[in-house]
Amino acid sequence: MVNLRIATLSASLCLLAACKPQASDEAKAPPGTKSSEVEMESTSASAKTSNAREVLTSYVSEHEFQKGSSFYNSLRALNIDSSTILKIVDGAKKVFPLQDIGAGTQYSIAWTSEDKTDPVSIELRIAADSSLLIERNNDSDLEWTATKTVLPTTIQRKTFIGVVDTSLWESADLVGMDPSLITNLTEVFAWQVDFSRQVRRGDRWRLTVEQKIVNDKVIGWGNILAAEYENGAQIFTGVRYPQIGPNASYYAANGNSLKQLFIKSPLKFGRVTSGFSKGRFHPILKIMRPHNGVDYGAPVGTPIMTIGHGTVVEIGPHGGSGNLIKIQHNGTYSTAYLHMKGFAAGLHKGSVVEQGQVIGYVGATGLATGPHLHFAFYENGVYVDPLGRKFPSADPVPANELSKFQKEVGTVLRTLPDWNVAQHVEASSTRNN
Repeated sequence: MVNLRIATLSASLCLLAACKPQASDEAKAPPGTKSSEVEMESTSASAKTSNAREVLTSYVSEHEFQKGSSFYNSLRALNIDSSTILKIVDGAKKVFPLQDIGAGTQYSIAWTSEDKTDPVSIELRIAADSSLLIERNNDSDLEWTATKTVLPTTIQRKTFIGVVDTSLWESADLVGMDPSLITNLTEVFAWQVDFSRQVRRGDRWRLTVEQKIVNDKVIGWGNILAAEYENGAQIFTGVRYPQIGPNASYYAANGNSLKQLFIKSPLKFGRVTSGFSKGRFHPILKIMRPHNGVDYGAPVGTPIMTIGHGTVVEIGPHGGSGNLIKIQHNGTYSTAYLHMKGFAAGLHKGSVVEQGQVIGYVGATGLATGPHLHFAFYENGVYVDPLGRKFPSADPVPANELSKFQKEVGTVLRTLPDWNVAQHVEASSTRNN
């Protein structure tokens, strides 16, 4: 069913107009598109820009790029000739390369006549907060120009609170929070809590986060501004400071940085299946031997992160260790990651890696009974147990900014939901089980 609308607008403005419905009819969309067409009649020809083509009648059709299609093929399916498509692509390439358009991208085409063979402009929603308008030059049918428009984004604060019952992810789903924010929460406290092994039933969390809105529609999430995580008897607090800018980081309420020399775990989510031991029965070799590291069980392909900044000193297959990466962090500490399925693209001996950077993926290469990561930690070249060790923190809030920081802390922490709400959530969760 096609909605037909009549309005007094120029061709270029038809793409964004909200027209009053007058009648309806049916039309068949070209193959490979999702199409609803809007017929518009213009009694005045005021152009949006000096380059816009002024036409008396304009017909606008709306479409969506399908998976496996391309910009060229999508427009050819709408009977636009090849030469015109190439001119459109050429006119847009300096502003936005049309080959980067993904499946699901919505776009509108304004035509000069009802037969829809002569396009005058195309508008694409290239991102949640921006659109691209490609218009035929008024003075030349051979030239198309493109303009990118960033739509105004409203930022508002949203709060969530939850209690862990079966898992951290489930606690987010229970309160209707986007599970991706749980990943962001674990990144805030990655130096304080090993979320692979220290999450327990009854843990509580709460956070205040930025929510992005365009045209009254939520398009995504910004930064977590403040968060707390209660793990057993400990409550960890994180405040983003400054709230905006490239130098923003997370600090405890006293101004100490949450960042440490190393994050707690090389996996965001996993489980410890075997700890550090001087004598363990090897499941394949069937002998007692030291287990100089920690095993994390996780599905094949799970991303593996380096726990700290450093330089790759060894990478490649290594006998029973399978695919291995070894990283030198400084003159004292180094780490190794074994049994990997494969390595992140571009890594080689001598590569510099940053803390939290993905370096490879969980596998079962070498002497392994199943997919897991064997993580080894060295201090002055000697194996040590990494679990439970404490390392130096990054720099605190500068002394000359501490007063300003403390005022901001008092303000943002007051936005967090009351812990009593989490008690209520916990009680509700128990009743539903």
